[in-house]
Amino acid sequence: MYLVHARFRIEPPAEVPVALRELARRSLKADDGVEHLSVHPHPPHQFTLGFYLLSDSLREAEDHTRRVCARLLADARWLPPARLLSVGVPLVAPALLGDWPGTPSR
Repeated sequence: MYLVHARFRIEPPAEVPVALRELARRSLKADDGVEHLSVHPHPPHQFTLGFYLLSDSLREAEDHTRRVCARLLADARWLPPARLLSVGVPLVAPALLGDWPGTPSR
């Protein structure tokens, strides 16, 4: 299982909705493969969604998270007008990265 954070910035004048947790959870579909979703509001204009999902690799987990986020942003019912800032694992030990692109060689 991987935890992948997706950071968003809300387009002003909109702000982080009070019901962000409920909106984000209701936006997920069964085939999204998300085991758990955490929500971290950072008022007034940013928030992070933490996706816990089963995947064969870190790269696959991040790619899947990007696709889910693109769908959520395209469907105005779930999230306020926002843009995706980044998708990635919050903390990773260098030894776990292996040959991950952009990892400096040792």
